[in-house]
Amino acid sequence: MAPVASPLIQSLETSSLPSLPHVLLRVLDACNSNETSFSAIAEIINKDAALSSKVIGASSSALYGKPNKITAFEQKLVMLGLDMVRTIAISSSVYQVFSNISSSSPEFDMKSFWGRSLTSATLAKLIAQETDYPHPEEAYLTGLLLDVGQLVLWSNFPKQYAMLSVGVVDDLQLMQRETEEIGSNHCEVGAWLAGSWHLNSFMADAVLYHHVLASRVADAHPLIRIAHVANSMSLVNPDDEEMLADGAALLGITPADSRRMIAKARELVTKIALSLEIEIDIGTGEDGATPEKPDQDKFHQKKMQLALEVRDIALVDGIVLGVTAAPPSLDGILLAIQRSLHILFGFQNIIFFLRDRESGALHGKSLAWQHDLVNEMVIPPKRGNSIVTDVLFVRSAYSSFVSGDNGTLTVLDDQIARLMQAEGFYCQPLISQDTLVGTMLFGLAKVQLPHVEKQRKLISMFAQQASQTLAAWHVDNEQVQRTEFEVMTASRAKARQVVHEANNPLSIIKNYIKLLSVKLPQEDTVQGDLAIIREEIDRVTKIIRQVTEVTEVYASPLEELNVNSVIQDLYKIFFESLFAQHQITAQTQLDPSLPSIVADRDKLKQVLINLMKNAAESMQEGGLLLISTRGKIIRDGNEYIEISLVDNGPGIPKHIMADLFKPVTSTKGKGHAGLGLLIVKNLVDELKGRIFCQSNEISGTAFQILLPVPAKVVLMDR
Repeated sequence: MAPVASPLIQSLETSSLPSLPHVLLRVLDACNSNETSFSAIAEIINKDAALSSKVIGASSSALYGKPNKITAFEQKLVMLGLDMVRTIAISSSVYQVFSNISSSSPEFDMKSFWGRSLTSATLAKLIAQETDYPHPEEAYLTGLLLDVGQLVLWSNFPKQYAMLSVGVVDDLQLMQRETEEIGSNHCEVGAWLAGSWHLNSFMADAVLYHHVLASRVADAHPLIRIAHVANSMSLVNPDDEEMLADGAALLGITPADSRRMIAKARELVTKIALSLEIEIDIGTGEDGATPEKPDQDKFHQKKMQLALEVRDIALVDGIVLGVTAAPPSLDGILLAIQRSLHILFGFQNIIFFLRDRESGALHGKSLAWQHDLVNEMVIPPKRGNSIVTDVLFVRSAYSSFVSGDNGTLTVLDDQIARLMQAEGFYCQPLISQDTLVGTMLFGLAKVQLPHVEKQRKLISMFAQQASQTLAAWHVDNEQVQRTEFEVMTASRAKARQVVHEANNPLSIIKNYIKLLSVKLPQEDTVQGDLAIIREEIDRVTKIIRQVTEVTEVYASPLEELNVNSVIQDLYKIFFESLFAQHQITAQTQLDPSLPSIVADRDKLKQVLINLMKNAAESMQEGGLLLISTRGKIIRDGNEYIEISLVDNGPGIPKHIMADLFKPVTSTKGKGHAGLGLLIVKNLVDELKGRIFCQSNEISGTAFQILLPVPAKVVLMDR
């Protein structure tokens, strides 16, 4: 856990921490390559403290779900997605090129900082492996970020930090000067930053205590002790036995093992530096002093190369803002905007008010569960009743910390701040040319406002692009709706004609079956088959009638079903007409103790018929189809029954499997729309069930359907 943050710490800007241009160039190259994997990108990013902190912070945001234990760094990149990782790299590069602080200033040498951070990280991982700590990746990232607070302080107070760094002998003296001159030291700042990620980890504590006396952390969590020892080892001369004492005292590491790990770490870091073309010397001189810094010419060449890369990105992509393409839904667009705001500006507490095109009212929109009540808010388009509407009239951003004429906020604005659980908010209008799209609000503490005001212009530029994306989506969506309505109108007219024509032969068939039933003796076994056929005709009649229903959705009544009986009835129907015709051997293995379920019989039949037909049509040269049921399946604490259909056919092509339950071009030829599995998925969803599929060309295809058992049935069984 991180300590309670002071107002100074809360006001710090952390979204623009500097990185070496060498690393940024390599990340940009990797992100722009069609052949680079997430693991390759992770190998570059997790060598840099600033980029790693941005990735961890972004992936731990509520926008990406609940944070958990630090595992493989690659997983975090996969969670973010390549576009968002690229946005992180681009925004970091833009900051690096246009920043007023120099990454090669004599007072704060970024290359030395990078080398020391990577050495601490490598040592922490080696120590974790040596001491059997179960999370070596967590130890690595903790070691990498031990001094990230120095980056935060330097980027926020470049001139002041440069002055206090002059003539510093060691980290303890540096911390004392930081506290005296700025108000907080880099350990407190780094711990606050790590704590803001809400990780299920002691990383923040390890950062906070890595410079204290070893005796103070003797009984602390292993991660804290590992970080402390890694930090000590990164600074010591391997020949100084006294300086290796921390490893022995805290973790039982012998001086010989310490020297071996130090040598190994320095060897690895040197190789990494060479691969990135970074000139560093992570060793120490004979007197323990830091060696003379390498020539800076190549460093400036890399920075110039990065500037050209940023220019090319701006020319080719036309982006600095991170919303590169409109996702297929409104929520998708808003989520992309939120994630980009978090990456670019560090905003996490974000809500929207989107303007209704007909009424002009602003409707609250939040993607975070803790802000659900925002979605119930509607603000009339009147000036003076809220900052949310006022910014659209004046077409300029406004803050709730600047009170109105009477010195107080309106009730609406006060309510919004409380719903956001923030001291106040910054409200940015969303306007695309002359189209009022809405507003976006960022929940803030008052001490954060000056930093936001400094970025006012860039936030406005971002808002313009976000507004264009939202406005374009609205236009496209309206066009799609118009097209769908026209297509539906034409389709319904044709459907009415088809339904009318289809009802006639269905009625004739049903009457003929009734005559057959009368002619046959009641005890004849065929009577059962005729009853099944009559039931299926009634079901078909109901299905085709749905086509012409405009406002009323057809739904059969729910009933208690014996699933085994439903399968047996369908098996009788299809045994001759489908299975035998395709030379398919169909078998059933039905669990006799299968509990009943409460469901729509017609929907279940439609699911099974679709899957049986798919299996039969896929095995044109014959094969085996096994239909089975099984009870007492427990998932997430709930009981289900299982229906499985397994065939030994040729399997489903990989390109179809990728979007199995979406409309696709059918592989069955003319007369098939490719909608069968989409219908099956929708019906299973309506039955409150789940459907899974496994398929390959060797073993065939297996569908598994799980349908819920009602609570009352569970209690009876128990």
